[in-house]
Amino acid sequence: MTQGVRPLHELRDEARSALARSDLSRARDALFSALQHTIAREEDYVAMTDELRDVLVRLGDHRSALTVAWYAGSEHSQRPLITHVPPIDRARTMLAWAEREQDPERQKRLHARAADEYESAGLVAQAAIARERGQDFARARALWSRLAQLLSSSGSDLYAAGLARFNLARTSLRTGDAAAAREAVFASVHLLEEAADRYETIGQRERAFDCYQVLIAVGRESRAFEHVLEGYVNVIRILREDHLRYYALQSYEEAVAAAEKQGEISAAATLAREMATYARKEGLAAVANFAVLTQARLWQEVSAVSQKRAAPPEIAENALLAAVIALGEAGQYSKVGSVYRALTQLPLEENRKKHYARAGGRYVDAQDLPIDASPLPAHLRHELGFPDVWHIDLVEWEQAGSASQACGDIVLDPAQWSEVTRRRAMLARLTALAVEGAPPEAAPLSRSPAQQLISLAEQLATVELYTILSPLEHLFRRPEPKIRVAVVRALSRFLYKRTFITLRDALVDPDPTVVHEAARALEELRFAHAFDPLARIYRESQAPAVRASAVRAIAKIDTLEAGEMLLGILQHEGAEERAAAVEALKRARGMKFVELARGALAELPGSAQAVVREILQSRGISP
Repeated sequence: MTQGVRPLHELRDEARSALARSDLSRARDALFSALQHTIAREEDYVAMTDELRDVLVRLGDHRSALTVAWYAGSEHSQRPLITHVPPIDRARTMLAWAEREQDPERQKRLHARAADEYESAGLVAQAAIARERGQDFARARALWSRLAQLLSSSGSDLYAAGLARFNLARTSLRTGDAAAAREAVFASVHLLEEAADRYETIGQRERAFDCYQVLIAVGRESRAFEHVLEGYVNVIRILREDHLRYYALQSYEEAVAAAEKQGEISAAATLAREMATYARKEGLAAVANFAVLTQARLWQEVSAVSQKRAAPPEIAENALLAAVIALGEAGQYSKVGSVYRALTQLPLEENRKKHYARAGGRYVDAQDLPIDASPLPAHLRHELGFPDVWHIDLVEWEQAGSASQACGDIVLDPAQWSEVTRRRAMLARLTALAVEGAPPEAAPLSRSPAQQLISLAEQLATVELYTILSPLEHLFRRPEPKIRVAVVRALSRFLYKRTFITLRDALVDPDPTVVHEAARALEELRFAHAFDPLARIYRESQAPAVRASAVRAIAKIDTLEAGEMLLGILQHEGAEERAAAVEALKRARGMKFVELARGALAELPGSAQAVVREILQSRGISP
């Protein structure tokens, strides 16, 4: 049962009694409360949405009625309602019908009707996406062109402008206009690079990461490898800096494969060498060996290609020498000998050929050492496929922080989201529909609407999806401190780096209650790639309580980087920070700090040694 909500059967009985008296408002409120039981059986929950839909229709609240009808997914129940709702709701409903439609022709018609509705609502990006889904690339291209011009002329959002230009390039290619596609690609790359630089400058690397993802896609679409390489190099850099080593290694593998497929063998070999160095640093010997052998194979391929092209023999020579170094590093001595023999076949000066022959002679009877060389194992892999942010992020930009729109997308996507998540999103949308009319700069709300916004923040918190961050960021701009407190409390449940963007603002809020809640929220954001923003907050904040909260959060992150920072705090920082670190480390479960502390114990100054011994002993670990 949902905490604080009356039993389900009581609420349904109350709704039926109210309906018998024609008290529609009472029936609506009882059914809305009943729907808070988001773990109820599906058949019971669908029945309640049907009952609430009928009540809302009788009350004339067709948008809310359509929202609950979305949950059950029945076109039959939704069709009578769409003539009574705004174009945006009609468009979204028709898109959902199109996704379920089996007849290709009717599916195209539904996509076209949805696009028309989006256009009438002034939502150009979503109209263009609907056109693309309906395979109408000519009209999609016209819409992307209009949006690109609008965004480029305003200069207010370089990232969105870059995405619009990329979509223009994509649709230009599909309509056979290669010249327009090239022009759009050039503009897109320029805008995305500038946006990425700005994001990194202000510490929003997760947004820069999106820019680099799109650069990879731009390069693939345009077959310009330099954009693919730039994107991967920076994606890998950010993943490494965020200590997401398995993601980074998978991205290395993807980058090597992409370079090899494009015929950029030297670049592939260089990436494989970097991958080997990184894997070894991270203690993944088998992956490092796999990368070393990949590198050696690729250098030999570089040599073969250069000879085939009749390039200067020094190019083939240098490539084979790089292969020798790689194979020697992996203990593959028999293979080293075969590469030396290949060097003697190159059209080089006689003295160099003799030198290689002598070197190869030392490996005549050499054996390859048995090594474990395998790619990253399946259980450490993640589904990397980048989402189509060139659509997703433009939809977010166009929705402008609307909770009703963000939640509507979730309710209408049963294939991607669970029943419970969709139920929670539906409840949040019902609340959002009632309160979203007031602009962010409006005067402070009266008690009742303000309480509704607080309730909305609480409902959004239960959804816990990345797409909900934008509505929460929008709510945080309200002037009422109580609403900002509710938003910050909600953000403590969103384990994403983007969460820190709003929390950093909250930590310097003029209202001390907001600051206090933000400091508490920091302690809940304990995931591996939270280390970088937490460390930044720790370094930049002048508030002892905030620094202490950051320390407590970092102590819950079991990485070598976090352990090194905590060891430094125990040695060099002030009393309050040291006390927070000691308290948190005594309760921590991770072992990275323990490993570091044991290794460094003898070199620590006396006071730090005593503190480390105290921490280890409190956890039942011998120093």
